[in-house]
Amino acid sequence: MLRKLTYGLVGVLLLSGFPVNIADAQPAATSSLWQAKKSKTAHGRSFLTVDAIGASASFQVKGRSFALWYVAGSRNGKVAVFVNGKRVRTIDQYATRPTRKAVQLRGVSGSNTVQVIALATRHRNSQGTRVNVDAFSPTTRSCARGCQRNPTPSEITGSAMTTAAREAMWFPQSVPAQLSSDWNVAVGSYVRARDVLPLDTAIPVIRAAACDQARKVRQGIVVLSFGMQVDGGSSGFEKTRKLTYDDIAATTSAWASGLAECGTGPWEVSIGTSNSGGKTKFNGYSGGQLWAQVVERTRAIADPRVTVTGSVDIEPGWGPVKQARLWVDGYVASTSVRLWNFGSADGCPQTVSSRRTCNNGWTIDDVLYVSSHAGPNVVAMPQIHTQSGSQSRQWAVMAARAASQGKPLRIGAITVQTSACTQIRGGCRTTGISAWDGWAQLRRIMDETPGAQGTPVGAPMDIRWGWANGFVIPPPTSTTTIPAPTTTMQPSTSLPTTTAAPTTTSPTTTVAPTTTSP
Repeated sequence: MLRKLTYGLVGVLLLSGFPVNIADAQPAATSSLWQAKKSKTAHGRSFLTVDAIGASASFQVKGRSFALWYVAGSRNGKVAVFVNGKRVRTIDQYATRPTRKAVQLRGVSGSNTVQVIALATRHRNSQGTRVNVDAFSPTTRSCARGCQRNPTPSEITGSAMTTAAREAMWFPQSVPAQLSSDWNVAVGSYVRARDVLPLDTAIPVIRAAACDQARKVRQGIVVLSFGMQVDGGSSGFEKTRKLTYDDIAATTSAWASGLAECGTGPWEVSIGTSNSGGKTKFNGYSGGQLWAQVVERTRAIADPRVTVTGSVDIEPGWGPVKQARLWVDGYVASTSVRLWNFGSADGCPQTVSSRRTCNNGWTIDDVLYVSSHAGPNVVAMPQIHTQSGSQSRQWAVMAARAASQGKPLRIGAITVQTSACTQIRGGCRTTGISAWDGWAQLRRIMDETPGAQGTPVGAPMDIRWGWANGFVIPPPTSTTTIPAPTTTMQPSTSLPTTTAAPTTTSPTTTVAPTTTSP
C-alpha cells in the first residue's frame, strides 16, 4: 500500500526504499518540444518541461532505488513512467499551487533507462497537460548528496514509442486454448446516452471499465457504437437525448486512457456509427467527412499509446446503397485513419454463383466497396452472429468475388454479440454464437469455399450494451466444431475476407435496444 509523506512543501509518494548511487544523466541534443523553464520551486531553479501529448524523454540513472522529482502545478497533466521498458507508475502532476514532489522508483543495481511520456489525460481541475522533470536523487527526503538537478535526457522524442505502434489487430492460426492469454477477446459497446450523460460522473466509470477489460484481455479492438449519425453528433440509441461530437470524443478518450493505464498489449478504440436513418445528409458524403473530423479530433486528445480509428455499421437493409458509398467516400477523402465496417451483408448470396444481388438494391460489389475497396484504410469486421453459418457463407462468397477481381477483401476482425445476448431476456436462440465459435465457423467455411481459401481472418470482438458491472467473459457456445489449426496465410500489407450460399433475405441480427435507433 502507498504511504503519503509530507516534508514542508515536498509531497512524497514512497514506492520503495533501497540503497542507491545516483548517476548523472548522459547528455543529448535537445528538442524544440522539450524546453528548460525557470522555476523558483525547482531544485535547480529550472526544469525540463513539455506540453505536447505523446512527447517522451529518457534518462540514464544508476541504482536499485531512486527518486524522480517534479514541480506540480495548476496547469499540469499526467505522465507515464517506464523503468527499463516496464511501466511502473502514472504520475498526476496537478496541484493547486506550485509544489515540489517526488516519486520513489525501483530499478536494478546497474544503469536504468527511465522514460517519461506526456499523457492526454489530466486531473479534472487542471487547466492544461504540461509535465516536467526536475531532478533525480537517491531518496525522496531531499535533493542533496548525489542529486542530479536539471538532468539532461539521453533521448528525446516528439511522440512516444508506445503500444499503439504495434497492431491491436491480429490473425489467429487456430482457436487458442481456453487457458491461454489469447482466449479472452475484446468487448465493444453499443453506447447509449444514459451510459455517457452526465459526462462528469461517467468519465471515471468509463475509465474503470476500460481498465478492467485491459487487465483481463491481452489486446484487441474495442468498437464503441454511438448509434446513427444526427445533426451535431449521434442518436445515442435514445429518442429524447443525443450525444454531441464532444461527448463522443470525451467518451472515446476516457476508454483509451483506461486501456493505456492498465493494459500491457496493443489496443485500438474505434468510434462507431451506422448507415441507419434512411436517406439523410448525415448518411452521405458530408456525414463521412464529419465522422472523420471527430476521429481526428479524438486522436489529438486521446492517450497516444492507444490507436483511435473510425467505424461504421453498414447494413443493406438500413439505407440506400448510394448514401452508404458516399459516406465512406467522404471519410476516406478526409483522413487516412482506418475505417472499419462492422456491418452485415443482408440478403447476399450464400453460394458462389452468377447471382450478385443483396437486399434493398445492394450488390455484392457494393458491400465489398464499403468494406475494403473504397480505399486502403477501409477494413471489414463482419458480423458473424448466426449459428446456422448463413453470415459466414455470405462473407466467404464475397471473399471469393473479391479475389476474382484481384482486389482482396480485408477482414481484420469479426464481431459477435454473445455479450449483448446475455443482456436480454431469453438470450438469442439463433444469433448468439460466441467469439471463437464464430471465428472457427468463418475460418472453416472460408476454406471450403472455392476462391476464398486461405483468406486471412482477424481475431473476434464481442459487443454488449454499455459497460455496467465490469468486464464479464460470456459463456462459450458449442454450435461449431472447432477445426484443427489451418494454414491461413498471414497478410502482408493488406487483409483479405469472407462468405457464401444463396438466400432470399437475411434479417438484421443485431440485438436491438429496447429504446430505438441503431
